[in-house]
Amino acid sequence: MHILMTGANGFIGQHLVSTLMEQGHQITACVRNTSTYISNIETIETIETIETIETIECNYNKDIHIKDWIPRLKNIDVVVNAVGIIKETKIQKFSLVHRDTPIALFKACEKVGIKKVIQISALGADDSAFSQYHLSKKSADDFLKTLDLDWIIVMPSIVYGPNAKSMSLFIEMAALPVTPVIDAGEQNIQPIHINDVCTAISKIISGNPITKKSIALVGPTPITMKELTLKLKEWLGLTTNKLINIPRKIAITLARFAQIMPNNIISTESIKMLIKGNTGDVTLFTSVFGFIPISLEQSLRQSPARQADRWHAKLTLLRPLLKFSIAFIWIYTGIISLFVYPIESSFHLLYQVGITHPLNLIALYTMGIVDLIIGFTVLLNYHVKMIGSIQIILILGYTTLISIFLAEQWIHPFGPISKNIPLIISILIMISLEDK
Repeated sequence: MHILMTGANGFIGQHLVSTLMEQGHQITACVRNTSTYISNIETIETIETIETIETIECNYNKDIHIKDWIPRLKNIDVVVNAVGIIKETKIQKFSLVHRDTPIALFKACEKVGIKKVIQISALGADDSAFSQYHLSKKSADDFLKTLDLDWIIVMPSIVYGPNAKSMSLFIEMAALPVTPVIDAGEQNIQPIHINDVCTAISKIISGNPITKKSIALVGPTPITMKELTLKLKEWLGLTTNKLINIPRKIAITLARFAQIMPNNIISTESIKMLIKGNTGDVTLFTSVFGFIPISLEQSLRQSPARQADRWHAKLTLLRPLLKFSIAFIWIYTGIISLFVYPIESSFHLLYQVGITHPLNLIALYTMGIVDLIIGFTVLLNYHVKMIGSIQIILILGYTTLISIFLAEQWIHPFGPISKNIPLIISILIMISLEDK
């Protein structure tokens, strides 16, 4: 089969591409940036396999017309719509990515006579939906059901496996010495492993006779968030099982602040969806696909946590704190230099390194403003590698000048210069943690 895959660079898309290519299918991958797509595929191992993938550059925020998709459907047998976002951004909107673009794609499929369309929706995109995430998915699902196509809508619960964002967040939370859970942690979810998702979808493509059905893709049994957290703590080998109950109103308020942070998947809507729960009936899944999906507990047993897993879980939540502390040093230093520290004392220090009037005033304000700019760029996550390199160069420059002209600072009891060493290491760690 020749398969057009939207969202091919996403978590489900990457794994699905790998599975389908191993089964001999030809893949045309729709991605936002074709130049970086291949390097981002982590589930495909051989260059020979990678080179057989045809790529098409698509903009899911703009390709909302039939004419955008008809040329891309030439010689296509099956379309799999795996595009999706967890959280809206300034340029990515649920209404476009989940609704308008898929609807345009589905219309084009009907027009050119595509044999089969598989829509990867989400569990909860039904009549009880209230979040923009689920409502936008439901809109596309409902439209697809009106078309004269061989369609299947699969509705995954939380999907876990290598590089899954949602489960990674749960693991990171479990790694905390004391893990917060909403209310008493009794919210039910029914996670499914990515391998089972890929197996189910590949069976649909390979000739499973089911058609015009919506199927929940869920694990064998529900699990509460409290149970999940304790199992993940055990998996990580942690000796503490301490949990703290956070009232839902406070959790929603905290999420409101968390959602403004870059690269963060927590939002008020995600918290409300978690409170609602995310479960389904596995009966149809097992009868249609002929197997029982693996349980989370069994999956954890089969894949024991490595040291790298423990480090990743513990370091990821420390990353924003590390970034904030580095930003704080620069911003605090800039404010003190410009507005608090006596200007005469600053001029005296500059005089000792050979900077005199009128350059001392220019140097003082230039360095103070640069400190503030660096601090805010770090805080805003702007060009982390470049700004990190600039910080290290500046620190080395300051340290060299002070070592030459104010060498006595090295034996100061408060260590104002020796602290530059751990600061440089901290910046290098920040750069490494941002290198994805």
